[in-house]
Amino acid sequence: MNDIIHLLPDAVANQIAAGEVVQRPASAVKELLENAVDAGARHIQLIIKDAGRTLVQVVDDGKGMSFNDARLCFERHATSKISCADDLFAIRTKGFRGEALASIAAIAQVELKTRRPEDETATRVVIEGSEIKEHGLTVAPVGTSIAVNNLFFNVPARRNFLKSDATEFANIEEEFNRVVLVHPDIAFTLYYNGKMVLQLAAGNLKQRITGVFGTAFNDRIFPIEQETDFMKIGGFLGKPEHAKKKRSEQYLFINHRFVKSSSLNFAIENAYAQLVPEGHHPPYFIYIEVNPATVDVNISPTKVEVKLQDDRLVFGFLNAAVKKAIGEFSLVPQLDFDYDKDLDPGNVPTGMPIKPPTVTLDPSYNPFRSSGSTHKVSFGGGGGYSAPQRPSGMSQDWDSFLRDIKTTEVTAAPAPQPAQMQIVDEAASDDPIAAEAFLPIYKKYLIVKIKGQLMVVNLYRAYERIIYESYITALKDTPVVVQQSLFPETVTLTAAQGELLNELKDEFKRLGYEIEPMSSTNFAINGTPVNEEIGDIQELIESIIDDYRSNRMNRMMETEKNLALCMARQRRSSVKPIVTMEEANSLLQQLFSCLMPTISPSGKKIYETVGEEYLQNLLK
Repeated sequence: MNDIIHLLPDAVANQIAAGEVVQRPASAVKELLENAVDAGARHIQLIIKDAGRTLVQVVDDGKGMSFNDARLCFERHATSKISCADDLFAIRTKGFRGEALASIAAIAQVELKTRRPEDETATRVVIEGSEIKEHGLTVAPVGTSIAVNNLFFNVPARRNFLKSDATEFANIEEEFNRVVLVHPDIAFTLYYNGKMVLQLAAGNLKQRITGVFGTAFNDRIFPIEQETDFMKIGGFLGKPEHAKKKRSEQYLFINHRFVKSSSLNFAIENAYAQLVPEGHHPPYFIYIEVNPATVDVNISPTKVEVKLQDDRLVFGFLNAAVKKAIGEFSLVPQLDFDYDKDLDPGNVPTGMPIKPPTVTLDPSYNPFRSSGSTHKVSFGGGGGYSAPQRPSGMSQDWDSFLRDIKTTEVTAAPAPQPAQMQIVDEAASDDPIAAEAFLPIYKKYLIVKIKGQLMVVNLYRAYERIIYESYITALKDTPVVVQQSLFPETVTLTAAQGELLNELKDEFKRLGYEIEPMSSTNFAINGTPVNEEIGDIQELIESIIDDYRSNRMNRMMETEKNLALCMARQRRSSVKPIVTMEEANSLLQQLFSCLMPTISPSGKKIYETVGEEYLQNLLK
């Protein structure tokens, strides 16, 4: 029988390895930027064309490579960072395995130009699909320039799996941010399709954060700093009021390497408990330094996941440090120490005994007994209902008194808490979806009685469906009327967010937002939807763009449906709660006029009918 096991050709092996290291253009960006940082560069340029499909180029002014090293760096496992297994536990550089350039060269057309300070001439290497085409001398400045052209040119199946340009560029920008945020002492410049979209001068960490995310972050963050013999923590935390539903501004670094850790993320967010709304996440930029021997960074090809030797200790220390930082900057509500001096124990006359306060009760008091014709019972919101007078001499029969109340009409209170039930005559309306009674609960649910049946409605999902379909109509048929702003507001976005907003500018106009680009990252909001309270326009646009980008990456949604969904999610929380029968019926009529009233655009059930059998099972 013939042998069936054989060694793969180097080109095929490199393509397989590339599938682990280079999954999309952003992966190549990460590897090339990290190589430039390791080379000691003080200024790094990233040049992108067509979201990395056509070109990914990194130019640095680092120490460069020799003639032989320029050729050898494209071999698998060729590295200057480690020489033995023990070196894996003392790594302080970005790259160390020697797989990045070999993997990139296996699936792209690569041109490398490099020169050391002591060399008079530079070296040029051209390689396509792991095959060396040229290796010779050229003229170039000190440093290294590596251009990756036509990524996945020889693996068309991989190229077909790439997303839209906006999505791929967003991923590139994210990798760019992860590098620049941990190296504020290095200057970076980002070019996209021939235009400079971001220029970051060398400076301190706060300057780098505001340079990347906009000057608005100058007032959104506060410092965190803590140090022990075991570890050191530094960076900045976001103020609770700027927490978002997306985790788009959460960056955790260990030994100058961006990492993802669900446990450490929980340690940070747990410190914000009771400070941010449910489902929201605070921004943070946290930098942890520990002994490299206690961190294993070699557990995944992308080196994003790490393994800590004592993760519980790091968890506890990080959680305590965040809580301490929040407390120091008075973000936790503090006691009010303005008190009446008369209540100071020091004012008690000498010799007077101190007695504890007592409460006197009048058991004969009845709050419902009055000489008037009615009793006004307040619900705490300014409204209430008028209860019938109890004739004098009648026994205090609470059961009969409650029966009297059930026949009394309830007037609407401005505030929905405590919850109130409205009872009306079942025959009062011929509308098939008119409610006979309603009860708002927890500001989120509405219980209604329709033709003798109980229905529990999730208000947020109902509003999301109604608003979503109205936006779909606006995008396809009837645009929203724009109200011109007397003093236009300016919105500052990241480069990727700005690229996406430019792409969606016409769709935003149909939804009532007139947006004018001022630069690649700054936009003037010249108009907003008429008769609509917008609130913080900066936060609104940021949230919509981030949500839109996430949907397009994960759900492959159409433009109109995606944008309408993002808008509906943002606007649903601003809708006022139900407090009157008219509002309850209006909601029901709008909901059941929708094309799909049972399911929200997010795919969640909007309402549930509660029958007698369900109640019987509930109370078994």
